[in-house]
Amino acid sequence: MTARLVALAAIGAVLVMIPLTGGPVLVLRATEIFAFIVAFSGLHVLSGRLGLISIGHGAFMGIGALAGAHAVQDASVPYLLAPVMAAAFAAAFGALIAVPSLRLPSTYLALLSVAVAMALPILMRRIDGPLGILVKKDLLPPAWTGLDSSQDEIWQYLLVVTAGSLIVGLMSLLLSGRFGRSLIAVRDEPTAAAAFGVNTPRTRILGVALACGLAGFAGGLLVYATPYVSGDRYTFELSLFMFALSVGFGSGRLWTSIPAAIVLVMLPEVLVSIGWSAYQPVVYGLLLLVATRLTGTRRMIDRLAVRRSAQPASNTEPSVVLLDA
Repeated sequence: MTARLVALAAIGAVLVMIPLTGGPVLVLRATEIFAFIVAFSGLHVLSGRLGLISIGHGAFMGIGALAGAHAVQDASVPYLLAPVMAAAFAAAFGALIAVPSLRLPSTYLALLSVAVAMALPILMRRIDGPLGILVKKDLLPPAWTGLDSSQDEIWQYLLVVTAGSLIVGLMSLLLSGRFGRSLIAVRDEPTAAAAFGVNTPRTRILGVALACGLAGFAGGLLVYATPYVSGDRYTFELSLFMFALSVGFGSGRLWTSIPAAIVLVMLPEVLVSIGWSAYQPVVYGLLLLVATRLTGTRRMIDRLAVRRSAQPASNTEPSVVLLDA
C-alpha cells in the first residue's frame, strides 16, 4: 500500500511539473501520452480481462475522434463534450462488431478489428476528403485559470489529464467489482459463469463496448490537443503498434498502460532525432519479440514455483523403528 501511494505521489509530481517547466512541445506530447493511456486501458479490458484480441484498437480512436470533431463542428456540440460523444459512438460501433463474434472463436474478433482498422482511413478520406476535418472552434482557457490565450496548450493538457484520470479511475473501480469478476469468469469458465447466473453474451458485449468506448474517449481527448482529424493519423500501423506494445508490456495489469503510451508517443521522436525513423516498424517488432520472450520466461518460472509449492515437503528426519525384545 505504501509503495502504491509513493508511486501515485511521484506521478502527481511529474504531472504538475510538466506544464510548469516544459515547453509547448513537451506539454503536447504529455497530453498525447495521457490520451493514449486511456486507450491502452481499453486494451486491458479487452485482452487482459476478456481474453480477446484486437488489432484494430487505434481505429476506434479514429472513430471517436471523427465523431467528436463532427459533433463539435457540424452539430454545434460544446467542445468540452467532444470526448463524451466520441466514447458513445465508438462504444456503439464496438458493440455492433461484438454481436456477430459471440458464437465464433475469439480470433474472429481480431479479424473484424483488422478489417475496421484497414477500412477506416479510406472511409475517413471519403467522408472529409484527403485533408480531413478541422475543428474551427477555439478551446481557450477560462479567466479563473489565470492562463492567457497563448497558454491554451496548458489548458488542454489540464483537461486531458483531469478527464483521463477520472475515466481511468472510474473504470478501475468498475473492474474491481462484480462486473470485473464477471469478465474474468466469462474469459476463463464461460459454462460455469452461465451456471452461476452470469449472462455471458451480454457481459462480453458490454466488455467490448467498454474497451472501444475508452478508445473513442481517447480519440476525443486528442481532438482537444490536435483539432485536425484525418485518416493519415489513425492508420493500420497505429493499431498494429498499439497491439504490439500491449502484448509486450502485458495487458493483464492496468498500470502497464503508462509505459506503453510513453513508448508509443516518444519512440518516434527518439528515432527521428537519431535518424532511424525508417526503422520504426523494425524496432516495434524487436520490442514485441523481446517482451514476448520475457513474458514466456516469467510464466515458466511462475509455473515451476507453483509446482514446487504443491509438492509435499520431504521428511528429512530419520525414521525410528522399534523392535520388540
